[in-house]
Amino acid sequence: MKYKLLLAVMLLLSGCSTPPKEEVKKETPSVSFVAVGDNLYHQCMLDEAKTSNGYDFTGYYKNIKKYIQADYSFVNQETILGGGTPSGYPLFNAPDSVADDLEKVGFNIVNGATNHAYDQGASGILHSIQVFNKHPHMTYLGLYENEEEKQNIKIVEKNGIKIAFVSFNQYVNGVTYQKQLPYMINFQESTMMENMKKARENADIVIVSCHWGIEYDYHPNTFQKNMAKQLADAGADVIIGTHTHTLQDVEYIQRADGKRTLVAYSLGNFVSGMLEESCQLEGMLSFDIEKKKIMNVVFTPLVNYYTLTGKKERHDFSVYRLKDYTNKLVEKHGFPNLTIPHMKEEAKQKVKNIKIDM
Repeated sequence: MKYKLLLAVMLLLSGCSTPPKEEVKKETPSVSFVAVGDNLYHQCMLDEAKTSNGYDFTGYYKNIKKYIQADYSFVNQETILGGGTPSGYPLFNAPDSVADDLEKVGFNIVNGATNHAYDQGASGILHSIQVFNKHPHMTYLGLYENEEEKQNIKIVEKNGIKIAFVSFNQYVNGVTYQKQLPYMINFQESTMMENMKKARENADIVIVSCHWGIEYDYHPNTFQKNMAKQLADAGADVIIGTHTHTLQDVEYIQRADGKRTLVAYSLGNFVSGMLEESCQLEGMLSFDIEKKKIMNVVFTPLVNYYTLTGKKERHDFSVYRLKDYTNKLVEKHGFPNLTIPHMKEEAKQKVKNIKIDM
């Protein structure tokens, strides 16, 4: 009887006891970020994207679209959306539908400050700004309607994290318009540093877009190196370089405050009809942003692809991750020296102390 009573008491006590609470770890708020290079539509690409009622460029991104999905996805829109008749090299003019297609693909941070920004004059810049203003979920960088707008730093916020964007352009093609419309594009280093100060004071993370360097150079020049150090010391957390159409070095550099700045001196092209062999290997930079911190940085080599005939006619434009690229595609691309092992080795040489996904 005693044993039955004792057993009943033990069962009663065990039923009443509260199991220990498991500690619930709070997830640290973060946002994801992806950046690619130059979106550059040559005439052959305009011709191929032409439809019965306009243009459709979305097919060019079908092989890369799922990999550029992030909270914030950056692309350099090399050619201006200038209004009027679309055209290719040398005075580029992309149709308005480019903004729609970029948004459909997943891009929401678009740099417009390039050496081709003035290809359609001041009216082209204003038109491009107005087109992107119709897309409230996209942030258009580097071109301004007036001086007041130029002084306002573009800041986006998600999950309690504020990211400021500053855009710098080294030059535009063959014009001396700066004296007439100095506010339209940010050229001046002094203005750049003022913008950096504002950005640093009002955001958790500062990302700088730099359209700089010399076309076709494989490595950053002295100007790029010096400017990167100046921007880093001013508080840049990430610097995204464009313009050279080639993949250049991707590395960390030391800041004056002891922290590190992630620099991609050039991500190369993204989609393009350029015929130069050096302009086919490109890159995608991805990382996560926590409060005051860049983490999980990955570089993914990409290939700007099209089929090339003997007459230099180009069709079937697309972008592939290098890890998805095949020997059959190498053959169709028409660059026999641009083998997969060759591109892998080039990526290894240029990307330093950063994980490479290939």
